[in-house]
Amino acid sequence: MLEKTADRLIVAFNFPPFTDGSAVTVAKRIVEADVPVDVIAADLSAVRSRDESLMDLVAPWLVEHHTVKVPVLFADERSLIPFVERGLRAVRQRRGLPYSEVYSRSMWPHSHFLAARLRSEGNAHRWIAEFSDPILWHVDGTPRPSGQISLSGANLRLLRAVGARAQDFLREHATVLAWAQFVPFLLADELVFTNDQQLQVMLADAPEWMRDDVERRATISPHPTLPPSHYAEERSPALPTSSGCFSIGYFGTFYPNRGGGEFLEAISLLPAHLRERLTLDVYTADAGRLLEVAAHLGIADNVRKQAPLPFRRFLQAAGGYDALLVNDIATSPFGVPSPFLPSKYSDYAGSPAGTMAITQPGSPLDQKPNRWRSHVGDVDGIEKMLTRAITSLN
Repeated sequence: MLEKTADRLIVAFNFPPFTDGSAVTVAKRIVEADVPVDVIAADLSAVRSRDESLMDLVAPWLVEHHTVKVPVLFADERSLIPFVERGLRAVRQRRGLPYSEVYSRSMWPHSHFLAARLRSEGNAHRWIAEFSDPILWHVDGTPRPSGQISLSGANLRLLRAVGARAQDFLREHATVLAWAQFVPFLLADELVFTNDQQLQVMLADAPEWMRDDVERRATISPHPTLPPSHYAEERSPALPTSSGCFSIGYFGTFYPNRGGGEFLEAISLLPAHLRERLTLDVYTADAGRLLEVAAHLGIADNVRKQAPLPFRRFLQAAGGYDALLVNDIATSPFGVPSPFLPSKYSDYAGSPAGTMAITQPGSPLDQKPNRWRSHVGDVDGIEKMLTRAITSLN
């Protein structure tokens, strides 16, 4: 039985039951911490579908769950300011004493803005800010577009919470995404990154006078993996395959132009007697381009499109495969092998199926335990890896 009040507040713009990668990670953080929490989140009905199994996953730890209705705009004050103000109102109406801790996670940027206000105005004694990815950059190294920050009203309250030097810096970098990174850098008590290369890329965006203090408060914490019981319950067998067939599962959008094409090409290069013993099931809502490429390469019989599964059903189904495919992006323009650790690795890692990883050498994914591994751009190496995997069933 949960306590009637929670001493920890979760601020997560994207939160269950909405299907969103960051919502899943926040839910797993709550399971991992195993303490009662209150939650302030947004209504994402306009942009995300619902997955009630995600809410079932996190429900045992929820005391109060407040859903805020605001315009759903990514890096835009027209969405951010009402989320902050309505979230503050919810805390003031429902809470007497300050929370001992507030936790927030990007993406989306809204979460850090509300948490910063709560921490700076005394509604929480400690603030943990987690970053899912480098906020300012897309995976291809291009800048993420961002709306401007107006230096008036509620935003002036955040400016007053930092020193003069930091105020000048924030005025010079008055965009939503810049503030979503640098306000936590200035005010959060703990900064959580999923891998060290992500930390290094984000530190490079900060002025030198800020970096040492950020590193002092930084924690590296990869996406959590749920306990084995979440994979074992009511697990259904994999889809029917021929005896001796090596089955690979992939859950999520499959991008032939982001490294996935190399994997398909490697399948096409297998000798016919091995290729007929391989299946790739891709669970995705949109497989048009994937199936086109597979047909062009002559491997249409090897690639099967499956309907997306609810999160908890996905965990259970994953164990029916011989391998679960995960890959790094095709190139890394950041000066490090990769600042991105694919979040699905943490879900695959708890499954009895082995991970089959296509990695950038030295990337966070490359450093993880993987049963099968090859490298981005090495089609011959991927073919050899598939050969080893298929013949391992002999």
